[in-house]
Amino acid sequence: MSKSYKVAKKTSNMGEKKGQTLFSVRPYSYGTLTTEEVANQIAVESTATPADVKAVLDRYAYYVKENLKKGYDIELLGFGKLFIRFITGKAVEDESKANAKLVKSLVPAFRPSFTKLQNGTRLYNLIPDSIELVKYGEEKKDKTTGGETTGGETTGGGSGTEAGGTGSDNGDGLE
Repeated sequence: MSKSYKVAKKTSNMGEKKGQTLFSVRPYSYGTLTTEEVANQIAVESTATPADVKAVLDRYAYYVKENLKKGYDIELLGFGKLFIRFITGKAVEDESKANAKLVKSLVPAFRPSFTKLQNGTRLYNLIPDSIELVKYGEEKKDKTTGGETTGGETTGGGSGTEAGGTGSDNGDGLE
């Protein structure tokens, strides 16, 4: 399994490296799968029809929203926890002034499930045991299927940093 990345270029505008051109990498996505596409994938491996799967996913989404509204966090088996987070204004020194007026907005949040190793490293359940990082555009073509194979550096399953995101060109704001 592989994850593509793109090289990002940025001119630093602060600190010791102000004015220098710097390079980093950010994850690249080949697109977004719709609920219908995922329902079709699940249906191929089950006795349920794509419509059945989609109906269950629709109801699941409905009840996630309803239960978040009631104040519950939602544990998604093997994925993590969905919850509501507050975006607040400034903290106040007087406890009696700490109230709902400090909340500027409510934001849905997600905390991925992980296993913590003895050395403190986190292994995230959503990331395979090993994953190859492949520079976008340098993937190898598989001669038997015409699909892409990997050809990059292998890294551990989610251990280390918590970088990532969704969407085609995302990440650290580097352009």
